[in-house]
Amino acid sequence: MAKNPAQFTLRSRILHWLMAVMLLAMLFIGASMVASLGNYHRLVAIHRPLGIMILILAAIRLVNRRYTTLPPFPPTMSHRERLLASASERLLYALMFALPLVGWGMLSAGHYPIVMFGPVHLPAILPANPNLYAVFAKRTRFWRICCS
Repeated sequence: MAKNPAQFTLRSRILHWLMAVMLLAMLFIGASMVASLGNYHRLVAIHRPLGIMILILAAIRLVNRRYTTLPPFPPTMSHRERLLASASERLLYALMFALPLVGWGMLSAGHYPIVMFGPVHLPAILPANPNLYAVFAKRTRFWRICCS
């Protein structure tokens, strides 16, 4: 069966939709964490490992993106649209890396363990520092208030 050059590879499509499902799950978990203190600890127990899985999947997607031939842009797209599409792709990749790293950094600065499952803990990526944690927590509170 010949490959369709106007279509992304199956691997790229699977990675795309897996990431979409994970990001939507993270969005709903985050909103639920803000709205419900009753299930907060259970949601955090899901939120942390899911964030790390998103970070790992983002790295896999980036490697896949670098070594996969992409279909060309449609001929009807203007040069400006192509630039915007490329810029938005770079922005999304940056966010897929930055957001989990910010969460990991915040927990590290707060000297909180990053529990993946059972005895598996991730190492701190920032030193324990109450002032640094306060900066992260202040930003997090802003987003909770702004987006709830």
